[in-house]
Amino acid sequence: MVDLSKLEPVKTAQDVADQLDLEQARAYLRETNWHAFALLEDGTPIPSEIATVRTAARATISRLAPAPLN
Repeated sequence: MVDLSKLEPVKTAQDVADQLDLEQARAYLRETNWHAFALLEDGTPIPSEIATVRTAARATISRLAPAPLN
């Protein structure tokens, strides 16, 4: 007998690409969080290229991350 609870959905190439994009976006934010903390703590400005990529990373996460369960 097959235990259906153990089955996993088949991932498409797009699913794999989306997961990679999501992981990269989260990693970039983790790696550059210190810029945001420096801005809050002592007003050190975030370089514009970092701020731009952080904005794009947040947009990627908003688009691809599963909705939180309530």
